[in-house]
Amino acid sequence: MPGRTEESANPPSFGYPDPDLEAVATRVYLAALQHPQPSRSLLVAQGIREDLVDTSLRILDAQGLIRLHEGGQLEVVPPDIALPNVAAELEHRARQTRASAHELAQVFFAARSQVLRPDPSSLQLLQSMDELAAATADIISSGTERVRAFRAMSPRTRELFAAPLHAHEAPSFGAGGVALPLYTTYDSAVLDLDNALQVLEAREGGGERFRFVSSVPFSALVVDEAAAVVDTTLFEENGSGSVLVRSRPMVRALGALADLFWDLGSPLPRTAGARSAEARDRTILALLAAGAPDATIARQTGVSQRTVERRVRALMDQLGAGTRFQAGVQAARRGLV
Repeated sequence: MPGRTEESANPPSFGYPDPDLEAVATRVYLAALQHPQPSRSLLVAQGIREDLVDTSLRILDAQGLIRLHEGGQLEVVPPDIALPNVAAELEHRARQTRASAHELAQVFFAARSQVLRPDPSSLQLLQSMDELAAATADIISSGTERVRAFRAMSPRTRELFAAPLHAHEAPSFGAGGVALPLYTTYDSAVLDLDNALQVLEAREGGGERFRFVSSVPFSALVVDEAAAVVDTTLFEENGSGSVLVRSRPMVRALGALADLFWDLGSPLPRTAGARSAEARDRTILALLAAGAPDATIARQTGVSQRTVERRVRALMDQLGAGTRFQAGVQAARRGLV
């Protein structure tokens, strides 16, 4: 008997719709392949149920992998001849399936377009910055669990940061007056705004937790998994075209995107407002990890850009980092920020 066993062989996949049947047929095929004179009785003697042996042999015969003879004898067609023919047939079926996909999709959507109508309340276009702000306040007031957001460097974000500090210190209250936790990922470009760190410190006092990534493409705020607001002021400054979303699948998709941005984001240190040299270096490292340029770091730390450049080079050398971002990551791993 050949040295290759059923366990050591690399069985082919014949594309059967029933995985259990494919497993049995593969076992039958490999068993027949390993015997010089295979037969039905020999396969049954190996512990395979008679009905499964008969079904498998009919399938293998139909595919040209074996030939059945009277008396239960069978002949295995050499695999280098049979298997390419099987593969060619499967490829032909795949081409036919792909070719019919478009036509079947048209039938599918045409049938459903007659009975399915979009819920007009699931999407509401907003026409101004005021409507955008009002819709945001409305869905937060009905929240019960949490608020997730990601914010681009948009006119709406600029307007938000320009509000008085006491407005940022106010928690986000949901249904029943419960304070909702708020998790926001900002485009690191917001760090270049005047008083950005003071605003963020005030918002942290109001219950917000925040991180930073580079190049957030648009803004959105998601409340629980019930509603969301998409802010398009990055593309239309007056807020026209922004959307209030109550479609559950779309809200969940925006929530998943908010979670992705949060996982990718970098935090800032709690010592950002301190003036010591050590605290300043921690702030520099955190801003590096957030993707802030030297000019932004200089503005937020209150030192010259040349000083920042010198400290960045020194910190990169200390951390063994080849890039600015690596310096921030290394600092986070070592618990320095």
